Amino acid sequence: MKRDSLFFRLFKELPDCFFELIGRPASDALHYKLDAIEFKQTSVRLDGVFYPNESAAGPVYVWEAQYYPSDTVYANVMSKVGRFLEHGDPAQDWVAVIIYPSRSMEQKNLRPYRCLLESDQVLRFYLDELPPAPADQFEMGVLELIAAKPDIALEKAQKMLPRLRASKKPKQFQRALVQLIETVIVYQFPKWSREEVEKMLQVSDVRQTRVFQEAREEGREEGREEVALRFVQAGHAIEEVAQVTGLSAAKIRKLLKPPAKTAKVKK
Repeated sequence: MKRDSLFFRLFKELPDCFFELIGRPASDALHYKLDAIEFKQTSVRLDGVFYPNESAAGPVYVWEAQYYPSDTVYANVMSKVGRFLEHGDPAQDWVAVIIYPSRSMEQKNLRPYRCLLESDQVLRFYLDELPPAPADQFEMGVLELIAAKPDIALEKAQKMLPRLRASKKPKQFQRALVQLIETVIVYQFPKWSREEVEKMLQVSDVRQTRVFQEAREEGREEGREEVALRFVQAGHAIEEVAQVTGLSAAKIRKLLKPPAKTAKVKK
């Protein structure tokens, strides 16, 4: 399963995670913006690029998440960097970052690229070799979930969520992280519905769930009705669902009632 979109979302919402991964201060994230680039004429796409702000000095970070074996990883990365410089600023300083789930996924013949691989312009990271994230470093903990096998990822997520709720992190940060953890587990267990994932993670606050956030973003009455039904059926109290969806308890009870059968008129 492709993971580049998952990494993009993680780095978009929590960019300090990327800079902590590459050994930079988390504060560097304040001076960078993330973008995805595709050169349509050649169908070449970069997983993600961190640009320094106009007022900041620093290299561009071109990153790739490599989750399948390939003998052309570094040839492709060099080609993409070259295309990026050709279509942008050839004088731009750059660093390529390649993220692997494990060292075994890396291509075997590295000799043609030894000059770059031994420099500070190409950084390689193997997620299963990262040191355990500190208990309060939740962003790096999400990286551990992505790298772990499904059952282990679920176990780690179940342990992480109580620590997150007990932390002094802002509520907005907590909600964003809960949704990221939820999304990672959806990737790990693609046959599970979001409701099943939320049940396994024991996400009790409806407002923190991705399902609720998506329904709220839609802003449609039928969207709120649908999500209200789904949460009541998942075991949430009607009063709680009413509070977070904005629907009245009476409205939700009415939605739960089966439609009355229309009597047939004999001719």
